Amino acid sequence: MAWNSDAVGGISPPLDQIFADKKMCPEALFAFYMGGANNDRGAAGELTICGTDPAHYKGTIAWVPLIAERLWRIELGPVYTRGTSLTTGPQQAIVDTGSSIITAPMSVVQQIINLAGAKTTAQGTYEIGCNTTSNLPALIFTLGGQEFILEGPDYVVQLNQTCVLGFLGLDIPPPIGPIWILGDVFLRNVYTVFDHGNKRVGFAHPTKQCVNTTSNS
Repeated sequence: MAWNSDAVGGISPPLDQIFADKKMCPEALFAFYMGGANNDRGAAGELTICGTDPAHYKGTIAWVPLIAERLWRIELGPVYTRGTSLTTGPQQAIVDTGSSIITAPMSVVQQIINLAGAKTTAQGTYEIGCNTTSNLPALIFTLGGQEFILEGPDYVVQLNQTCVLGFLGLDIPPPIGPIWILGDVFLRNVYTVFDHGNKRVGFAHPTKQCVNTTSNS
């Protein structure tokens, strides 16, 4: 699902071949719904090719143009919490469904660690008490002029009986960095549209999906 510039061995990505058939695929885009926010992780996700699925998002889509046709790299607006900005100056981000967490400059992640009262483990994760997730501050991301809110449980990952922040502090040097990587911890809380034809990424608020249950009674 990458661009030709990211292709290996000069082989066109499969989606390029699909998008070339305008009759079969009138819209050169694909969209991800990852089952909704943290409390809906048991729900199924969905990949839609050549269109979007309005059943899985509400409101308007906030569009952010690509910075370059290499990876899905966009401009990230202010990120803040409790009225305090966590970022200074322009930020860039790669939108990556292949990454499980959010990667950000260490200066930003350290602020989140401090706010959460997390401790850094020998494995490089940021551990918190699983009974404290609802007390964590909401993180607000600005994309395309819209705000997308991650509540405390939304950015925590539970590993067996341990809970860790779904962040990694990483200072990527120029010319690639400094940069964020918005992985699944962020993307499961939004509906994401990768618009290949118009060279942009769209974000919308996801709908919550009911999880079917069965009973033997």
